[in-house]
Amino acid sequence: MSGPLTSTIFRRVLFYWGAVWTVFMMVFSGIGTVITFLITRNPKGFMFWSKVWGYGICWGMGIRIRRTVHPELGAKGPYVFALNHQVALDIPAAGAVMPFPFGWVAKAELAKIPFLGQSIAASPSVFIDRSHPKRSIESIRIAGEKIRDGVSVAIFPEGSRSHSGSLSEFKRGAFLLAIEAQVPVVPVVILNAHELYNEKTRLVRPGVLMIRFGAPIDISGWTRKDIPKLMELVESAMTSELDEWNRSQTPSVA
Repeated sequence: MSGPLTSTIFRRVLFYWGAVWTVFMMVFSGIGTVITFLITRNPKGFMFWSKVWGYGICWGMGIRIRRTVHPELGAKGPYVFALNHQVALDIPAAGAVMPFPFGWVAKAELAKIPFLGQSIAASPSVFIDRSHPKRSIESIRIAGEKIRDGVSVAIFPEGSRSHSGSLSEFKRGAFLLAIEAQVPVVPVVILNAHELYNEKTRLVRPGVLMIRFGAPIDISGWTRKDIPKLMELVESAMTSELDEWNRSQTPSVA
């Protein structure tokens, strides 16, 4: 049981150490990704470096990752992985435990970050510019083509971090992408990252970060008019997992 991430000197120092370590891992993994991309464009190359990056960052801060995968999530793909977004650590942690080769659907601003931007660009990922609706729709179309070619993608439907154990309002883009690609949607729930890491308060606590991959939702034959239903199904699945986790972490009263 973790509980609220309260302030201590150790947790503050660990945050700043983690920031330095993250930069190192970003440079190391970014270079590795680009070199691998020049040799082969096999999505497994990006998956390998994503694991190195994600596990490396978490290891450097004393955070382990425990993944559980729903038995219905077989080896057949591709999928659209829809993840909740609590804190910045979600991205490397989730990237470390993806069960299949994948690419990110990333905000266009990330392309400007040294090494990270080049790493994403040298992967099966796609950038979406939300400030230009036409470019955003075109990016979703391109991502849909990549998915149909056999590469899964991961996306945060909330669009921004909640810094809490609850969900923020979903954006339609992730679900439009799934409808465009006509592949199953997998709800992925990051349960307690906000209890271990918070970039706003600049605190880190060693511990176990829990990530659960839910059952895939088959949307064969669904159209854009079914997007609200799909959003509701994914939100319900995520909320159920978060509620179950929160209940399990609450001490019982005798």
